[in-house]
Formats: sequence, C-alpha cells, structure tokens
Amino acid sequence: MLVQAIPLFQDGHILRREMLIALSDYAFLTSQLFYKGYADGILAGCELTTTKDNIILNTGIVYFKGQAYLIKEPMAIAYYPTNTTVVLKLSISDELTEPNFIYREIDLILTEQTHLQNGEIELCRFKLQQGAKLRDQYQDFEDRNTTFDTLNRIHAPFSTKEESTLSWEITKAFAQEMLVTNHLNDLDRYFCIQILNQPNPISKAALMAYLSKSCQEPLEDRSNLAVYKELVKVLKARQSGKRIGGGKDGTKKWKVSVD
Repeated sequence: MLVQAIPLFQDGHILRREMLIALSDYAFLTSQLFYKGYADGILAGCELTTTKDNIILNTGIVYFKGQAYLIKEPMAIAYYPTNTTVVLKLSISDELTEPNFIYREIDLILTEQTHLQNGEIELCRFKLQQGAKLRDQYQDFEDRNTTFDTLNRIHAPFSTKEESTLSWEITKAFAQEMLVTNHLNDLDRYFCIQILNQPNPISKAALMAYLSKSCQEPLEDRSNLAVYKELVKVLKARQSGKRIGGGKDGTKKWKVSVD
C-alpha cells in the first residue's frame, strides 16, 4: 500500500524527522517526476531587462541535469560597448557538498565565446556599439535578429520534453503578426491559435512539423536560429501573399525524363 503523507506544521507541534523527510520528498521528487525527460533550459520566467549599465535576469526556473533550480531574486551584470558579439550565459557549477546540503552555485557571465562550456546556458547575445543603447524591446518579429544594439534571445534554450526550443515570447510574437495578415491557410490559423492558447513554449518537434508543411520541404537544421529564420520566411510570405517551398517562384519543380 502507498501512503501520501503531508506534514502539518502547527504551533506546539514537535518538529520530527519524518515530517522533514516528507517535506523534502515532496519538494525534490515532484520536480524530478514532473519534468522527467525535459531538456536543459529555461522552464519559466527568467525575463531579461536592461538599464543604462546592467542586464537584469529576473526571477524564474531553470532546468539543468534533471533538476529544477529557482532564480529566487533578480541577478544583474554590467555590460559595455565592444562592437563585437557578446554572449550572456548562466553558469551553473558542479555539485558542491556540505554536511547538510548538496548545492550548485549559479552566476552570470559575459563572454565573446559563443560556444557553450559544460554547465553553461545561453540567455542572450548582442553587439553593442559605442554610444548606443541596448534595446530589449522589438519593433516587429524580424527585429529580434537585428545585429547591433539589440538583445537577441533566439539562441536561448527553453526547456520542453526531449529537446529545447524557442521561447514562448518569440513564438507568440510570430503568431500575433501572422493572425493580422490576410493570406493564412487553415494550418496557419490553427497553429497560431494553439501558440496563443497555451503559456508554455512550443516544442521543437511541433515547430519543425509546421515549417515542413508550410515550406513544402523537410528541414534538417533544428537549431533555434534556423527555426526562427524559417518562421520569418513564412511570415513574410503570408504578408505578401506569395507561396513558399519548391522552386524560387514558390512552385514545385518536376523532373521529366524522355527516352
């Protein structure tokens, strides 16, 4: 028989070892079971905002090596213009041990190294020019990949089952711009409404399936940047009313052999 024990903490009660074990099991094992099979990345929150001198990582949850980690308070890091691509990463240490705890240290680092080392999760990248202001707001969907002076979160992994994906904010922006165009098909409408109807990131598998149907050809590159660029291509096509996929004119090419 399985028993679910919920400890009751009340004035006058003696704090027993069994109560602490039950509380620990609930807090620790629940996240392990709920997110079993998820990829490393951002689970919730972790929005980025900028001030004149700092980038601020706001509260949220990060999933790393099978465990969810809380960002319980905002973290800030100073930035400055370099005119080169700089990557903001979340650095998570190896497990450290004390007599009463096993823990990891979490910190922010800015580096020109785009390659991720062990224990690093990309949060954003940017190329800031001297005298310019670092933007965290966007004019439209395509503006998210502007080269200079813009916070680019396209490469940041958001945790979903089996594979990380684009943030919900990015796919939400895509859906919102798509739904105001006049050249959508039924698949477009259904997919965009599904994006807006849930608060979680869309899986990479769902994005790839939609893009393969929309572009009428299989996509091999599963990186966040490649998926984003394909979404831009679809959005531009729907805005202009042009077809995409197949030949350059949007039509499929057929090869005919004559003996």
